[in-house]
Amino acid sequence: MPPDGKTSLRQLLDALDAGADRLDRLLPDRPRDGLFFGTLERAGLSEPEVRLVLTALAARLDGRAELTGADLVGRAARGSADRLELLASLIATRRLASRGLLVPESLPADTAAALETPYRLASHLFRQAGRLFSGETEEARAPLPTGPYASNTETLADLRRLSLLYRQRAARLFHLDPWSGAGLEVTDGAGELLARAEGEERRVRARMQATEPGDRFPLLVLAAQHELDIDALVILVTVLFQELVEGVGAVDAVDLVKLVSRSEADLVRRRALLRPLQRKGLLRLEGAYAGKELTADASLPNGVVEGLLGHAAGIDADEKLDFHGYLEQLDSSDAFFTELDGGEPEA
Repeated sequence: MPPDGKTSLRQLLDALDAGADRLDRLLPDRPRDGLFFGTLERAGLSEPEVRLVLTALAARLDGRAELTGADLVGRAARGSADRLELLASLIATRRLASRGLLVPESLPADTAAALETPYRLASHLFRQAGRLFSGETEEARAPLPTGPYASNTETLADLRRLSLLYRQRAARLFHLDPWSGAGLEVTDGAGELLARAEGEERRVRARMQATEPGDRFPLLVLAAQHELDIDALVILVTVLFQELVEGVGAVDAVDLVKLVSRSEADLVRRRALLRPLQRKGLLRLEGAYAGKELTADASLPNGVVEGLLGHAAGIDADEKLDFHGYLEQLDSSDAFFTELDGGEPEA
């Protein structure tokens, strides 16, 4: 009977310390599913690439968050030819970096750059290894809810969660950190963050489509009245929670466009994205240089805040308690990312 994931990972890490021959004997029999190993398998990693991942994991367990490509290859390689093969696998376009499993400090275009570039194990892989050793399985983690929303507060909570993922994605894609408290210290690669955001977007959109707008869902009523897509709602909810949680009354307009952009090309294409929200009176843009609306400060009119929260139509006591209870949880965003950490990104 093959060893379970925990036993196998323990054996492989011990073998990494003991020497190359033992590790090479164990690697072909490693698990191909479950936490940690399932992620590596779905990424299509070769055995040499798995060696690099295990080397980065062992280094992080030793307290070394980063290793240069030279250090990684020096610890994992089986000779000069193997060093060249492993260096090539560290280039930005190859699986380890493009799938967000090893995260380079900068994107190396060739083996010479890979040699000097610091790499770190992706945070989601490190978390999965810890969960594996704690005895947790993929099946043990409760899935996020699906189906119609039960309340306006639940809808706001999901959009807030999606906003946090979008912020991580924007920080990685555009190298900026304009928001506080968004879990931006997470070092997952761009591919991982893109896939997680897209998977969560599909889940939220499906729940919204399954929910009938009505008095109990002022946010969905607002969306239906103004024909708002999910990105527009994320923009409004982001500004809302910056005010409610961070006490920030306005957000740079350009950062809101970056928030919902999937690439630099997408950013250029969507540079006028805020104009319809401004024309509909849903977003206030102030302080821009003449003809340069992305230099503006964006804020929500009071009526829009009331519309999103349901105050204008009036909400019942239970809904008020739910929302205040929800706000009290938002001192940290850790819970959002703990819930979302299912491992392998959705394709």
